[in-house]
Amino acid sequence: MKKMTPSLFRTMRMTQVTCAMALSLAAANVAAVNWDHVGVGYVDHFGSGAYLNLSHQLEPRWVVRADLERVSKHSVDVSEFSLGANYLTEFKLDFAPSIQTYVRGGLQHAFEDASDTGVYAGVGITDKLTPEVEWFTELSYHSIGRDYTSFAGGIAFYFSPEWAARTSVALNSGNRSNEFRLGVSYQF
Repeated sequence: MKKMTPSLFRTMRMTQVTCAMALSLAAANVAAVNWDHVGVGYVDHFGSGAYLNLSHQLEPRWVVRADLERVSKHSVDVSEFSLGANYLTEFKLDFAPSIQTYVRGGLQHAFEDASDTGVYAGVGITDKLTPEVEWFTELSYHSIGRDYTSFAGGIAFYFSPEWAARTSVALNSGNRSNEFRLGVSYQF
C-alpha cells in the first residue's frame, strides 16, 4: 500500500473541513415547517375530484386542520369532510434532530351518495430538507367506512415563500382505495 504524502493529506483534510462547513451552513439555513396554509388540488382514490384544505398553527404545540374533498365515479358522488388537530411533540430522532414529530386525530364525515361518520388517530413526521423542499409521512387508523389504516407520504416544493406545489400518496388497507393528491398551496 502506498504511503500518503503530506500534501495529499492536507488536501483531503481541507476537503473534509469544507464539506462539513457547507453541510452545517445548509442545515442552519433550512427554515422551519410552515403549518399555516390553504391548498386546493386534484384527488384520486374512489373516483376523481377536487380537494380543499386549511391548516393553521394555533400555538407552538397545536395545529388545526380541515379538509374537504369531493370525488365522483360514474353516477356516484361522495364528499368527505374532516376536522382535526396535530399535537407537535418534542420527540427528536437522533439521526435527524430537525424532524418534527406529531400526534394527529380528528373527526371525518362522508355525505351525498355515502353517509358515515368516524374518527381518525395517528402519528406523523415532517421536515424541511431545504428551504424549498418539505416532506411528511403519516400512519393513521380511520374508523369511517369499514375501518382502515393509512400510510401516507408527500412532498412540497416551494416556488416562493408563499406558494408551493404539493403531492402525496396514501396507501390504504381493506376496501379503501389508495389515494393520490396533486395541488398548490398558499402559505400565510
